[in-house]
Amino acid sequence: MISPQAKKLRDTFDLDAAQAKLIKDLCAARDYRELLEPLIEAKCPETAAYARSCYNDPYRGRMWRTTLVLHAIDHILGTSGVEALGEGEHHEGYAPPYKYCNTGDTYATTLIYKRASDRLFIGNWGDIVEREGL
Repeated sequence: MISPQAKKLRDTFDLDAAQAKLIKDLCAARDYRELLEPLIEAKCPETAAYARSCYNDPYRGRMWRTTLVLHAIDHILGTSGVEALGEGEHHEGYAPPYKYCNTGDTYATTLIYKRASDRLFIGNWGDIVEREGL
């Protein structure tokens, strides 16, 4: 998963260096269970507890690993959960094109995940809705 630079994360969200590095590390580890699982266990206790509460193994599939990474980032940022934005492609049953960390304000700056490009970027979901008509 592509993510913003650590300096940009620190400056935009008033994070310390360790928090920005953790976001970068989570994104980089997303595709590798052997890296992601111990990282979450060691540094993200809320997400580790969430993973343990899942009926099926959330580290098995890429979609669930993405969910875990976004869950951890939500806790790092102190936002109010991860929300889906937009409908899945063509018909029901497909993942939404965007997910974002909910700040409680449509136009507040947050981190947004774009599934098609596998990229985490800084923005606000209100602009996406206006631009793409979601």
